Amino acid sequence: MVQIGILDGTEVAIWEPGKADPGKQPSLEACVRWTSDSAHDNVYICADGINNGTWGYNNLQWYGFTYYHKFNDNWHISWEAWHIHQNNVPDVSQGYVGTPFDGMRNPPFEAVCNFGQTKCTAQEWSTVAYLNYKFSPMDNVSWRLEYFDDMNGQRTGFQTRYVNYAVGWQHWLSPSVTLRPEIAHYTSLDKDAFDNGKKDHLTVVAADIIWRF
Repeated sequence: MVQIGILDGTEVAIWEPGKADPGKQPSLEACVRWTSDSAHDNVYICADGINNGTWGYNNLQWYGFTYYHKFNDNWHISWEAWHIHQNNVPDVSQGYVGTPFDGMRNPPFEAVCNFGQTKCTAQEWSTVAYLNYKFSPMDNVSWRLEYFDDMNGQRTGFQTRYVNYAVGWQHWLSPSVTLRPEIAHYTSLDKDAFDNGKKDHLTVVAADIIWRF
């Protein structure tokens, strides 16, 4: 299957009034998907939000790859890898004066560029895998392992690599209601990036309910 589409801007619609966010432009999405005859294997490759990539409010140039495999009725795995970048991102030393985000309460992060650069291409790449096991018709458990490299600190505010591992349980209370508790541990490898830059690790216990109607 081949998909081609045009987006009405990235995060900011092209008809949105106000300052000219660079994401306010038509952008390309293009994907190709292959599924095996048995439906046990699926490969999905996408490019999303593609335009000139100028620094904007999440004007992200996203390129990704996803692979799914079903071992049997109880076990299956999914794996995803992606690369994201934005161009002409100001260095953290520059501030927001003269940009569309001057005065914004929650502006996009700047980048940690090489010494002497006032702007640069901010990049990150990541890969994540889920191993899923169904142990009853109404229950399955998922193990997640993730690696994230914020190469210029523009996505998280800290120039560092991260590792995350987690386990979650999905329980169907009914065909319409799903309960999903999870515990996850995050580690920043190159500098303290949690608790406002005071810790190199974080443990999160969370849960949600999906109610289909």
